[in-house]
Amino acid sequence: MVKNNILILSTLLAIILIFSFSVKSCTSNVHNLDLKKSYELYKKDYMSNDGRIIDPDRGHITTSEGQAYMLIMSRAMNDRKTFDLIYNWTKNNLSRKDHLFAWIWGKNKDGEYKILDDNSASDADIDIAFCLITAYERWHDKKYLKEAVPIIQAIWDKETRRVGNYLILMPGVNQTTAEKIEVNPSYFSPYSFRVFQKYDDKHDWNELIDSSYYYLQEVMSKTQTGLPPNWFLIQNGQIVIEDSKRGDFSYDAIRVFWRVYSDYRRTGEKRAVPILEKVNFFIEKWKTTKALYTNYQSNGKLRDNDKFIGSIAILIPVINLYDKKVASEIYENALVPYFIDKGYWQSKHDYYARNLLWFGEYMYINKRFLK
Repeated sequence: MVKNNILILSTLLAIILIFSFSVKSCTSNVHNLDLKKSYELYKKDYMSNDGRIIDPDRGHITTSEGQAYMLIMSRAMNDRKTFDLIYNWTKNNLSRKDHLFAWIWGKNKDGEYKILDDNSASDADIDIAFCLITAYERWHDKKYLKEAVPIIQAIWDKETRRVGNYLILMPGVNQTTAEKIEVNPSYFSPYSFRVFQKYDDKHDWNELIDSSYYYLQEVMSKTQTGLPPNWFLIQNGQIVIEDSKRGDFSYDAIRVFWRVYSDYRRTGEKRAVPILEKVNFFIEKWKTTKALYTNYQSNGKLRDNDKFIGSIAILIPVINLYDKKVASEIYENALVPYFIDKGYWQSKHDYYARNLLWFGEYMYINKRFLK
């Protein structure tokens, strides 16, 4: 009788364990974006056969940012064929004489496809150079490093500006010499600057790391939310936040968390902590309202009730550092409902969000940016 009871109990425990494992596995599959499937769909929706990334929301233009984002994804997926295709198109069509890249390419009024704005965009230049270096480190082909070094040196020479005691990254070549000092803090990329230092001994990239953290902390201390603005000005040595959407925390500024998180996960940089801790603003909002908005004016007021899925996705890995339960709740309630076929999110008319969603998911899974 005892043996029978033990046998019955053992059988029940086995069934429970099998069921629990099955439920856990099923849940994991349902609640994780399939990075590969989403990546392949992204290529199908936005990439031409010759390696051009097309933004359908903006008249089918191509930007250096878009090319850089695809380099990031293809490098993350270890897809060397696509990586080379994207970089070759970028080099052949967007290259400037100074080794940087023009930021907009598309059809002009005469129907001719060409560069539409030859100003550079420093965030894209940084991401391109960073990807080339990590491609060299991953695939051990010196051609990538050979391509990267002139870009790195041009970023220093053409896209930085000394402001008071600090050397600061400018948004592009044109802004470097402009009378008006405009800054986009989401371009600051301290983890990339550290990588650049390894291969460029002519410059002290720690200067840009220092200025990035200094200006981020300073400008975030001047908003009611504690969040960074999309843009700010430096006038007479003082930080000025404009009373417009440029002064909001929204689609540009959200990338501050991606870039600072990446540096923190790679290096444990202590100066990143007070910046990343600002996600507690969103944690408290979620606990109170079970809703998450990512568009705030510098005075603390909500700009609108739009829910930007890409911006939410970028925040989740950072929120996970401070409250895993809330991160999981936001993921399951704010993102998963938009996933199709349990593996990807399809929206051909939200190109920018597709990028941020993929980056956020990659960091949430891998705990860092580009392993």
